[in-house]
Amino acid sequence: MSDSRVHTFHIPVLGLAFSIDTPVRVARFGISSVISIVDDMLIEHMRKQYASLYGEPYITITVREKDYRARRIAEISRPSSAHRS
Repeated sequence: MSDSRVHTFHIPVLGLAFSIDTPVRVARFGISSVISIVDDMLIEHMRKQYASLYGEPYITITVREKDYRARRIAEISRPSSAHRS
């Protein structure tokens, strides 16, 4: 099986401080990365920011909802039509 991606390297697991959106920023170059997700509230703020940036609908996932943390993480990692090449 051959890999047709241009880049064959990976940015290692990152903390959240200044790097929460690093995977989003480098994905367009074919670079994969992951982040260590600790603060789901920060994830929710980033979801809101990127929804606004790309003109997409944003519906708050509140702490009162079932599995809110898992849903926040799943939603931020779901590619949208604006992020696809």
